[in-house]
Amino acid sequence: MTTPFRLFLLAPIAALVLLFAPAGAQAQTCSVTTPPSFGSVTVDIVPNTGATVSGVQLSYNCNNRAAFTSVRLCSYIRATGNQIGPTDYTYYLTKDTDSRLGWQLRENFNRLFARDGGGSVSTGGILLYFGSSPGSASGTNINGTNTLTLSFLDRQQQDRVRPGTYASSYQLVTKYLFNPGNASCEGGLSSPTGTIVTNFTVTAVVPTNCQFENFQDVDFGSWGSVAAAQASSTGVRQFGNVGIRCTYQTPYTITIGDGQNVSGGTRRMRKGTDYLAYALFQPGCNIAWTTVSPLAGTGTTVNLINNHQVCAQLATPLAVAPAAGTYTDLVVVTATF
Repeated sequence: MTTPFRLFLLAPIAALVLLFAPAGAQAQTCSVTTPPSFGSVTVDIVPNTGATVSGVQLSYNCNNRAAFTSVRLCSYIRATGNQIGPTDYTYYLTKDTDSRLGWQLRENFNRLFARDGGGSVSTGGILLYFGSSPGSASGTNINGTNTLTLSFLDRQQQDRVRPGTYASSYQLVTKYLFNPGNASCEGGLSSPTGTIVTNFTVTAVVPTNCQFENFQDVDFGSWGSVAAAQASSTGVRQFGNVGIRCTYQTPYTITIGDGQNVSGGTRRMRKGTDYLAYALFQPGCNIAWTTVSPLAGTGTTVNLINNHQVCAQLATPLAVAPAAGTYTDLVVVTATF
């Protein structure tokens, strides 16, 4: 008996599956190709000369597989803790827990960079587009720059600025939207295509400094010759002022010279060949204010002046009535810090 023999050949079947990405999922990306670098800045805050770093370039590259007409980029500054200033547009460099230096950042259209997550959304940003105007042409890759200006707040908007080196790190958060239409940075990008986070550092050096301000001369006024001669030792007294502004917590001393007509250690005002002796005292009118007895102080916040009253007193009573006329003297005031 013959048994039938059947041979089965199993051939493998190769399957090819092609996956097509939908048009809306094609890569749309922007990147920062040149992060901002501001270097180290000297900020002499006491004379309020200010410090500005301008012309710093922030460079972007944006590309898409499909052609696009424009891309809107809106940048914010991310700062935390005591680096945040008194408004959504100011920031603090820090040196220690009791020192800070306020600054702001503007872009090439003079708009301030806002704080990321702050109460206002107005911020520095640019629109990159092809052609002579938005929508006049298209492409798949575009580069652009935003010019930045870093400026430190004037001294009236500063406070605890100690001398020394300040350095703090921040993040520039850039949200971008391809073919944004009428979307603006001021209005906020509600559905951005993506976000770039770029780290940058701001460094400043504040020198130790003090300067005199709010000087007030001493004027004894008009006195009758006999009345001045007969006045008590405190009868002819007037006041002036020496004001000084310093970096925060900077110790200083102030001395007052002997004047142009000193004799035997006594200051004198002069009219021709006639003299009137007088003395100068520190606030309270008890301690003489001379080159060997200085007044000591410490700088307050840089937006304020330390005022020190000068107590001036004629050396009376006099044995002889002085000759009529105007008596003057000039003294030199010196601050050491």
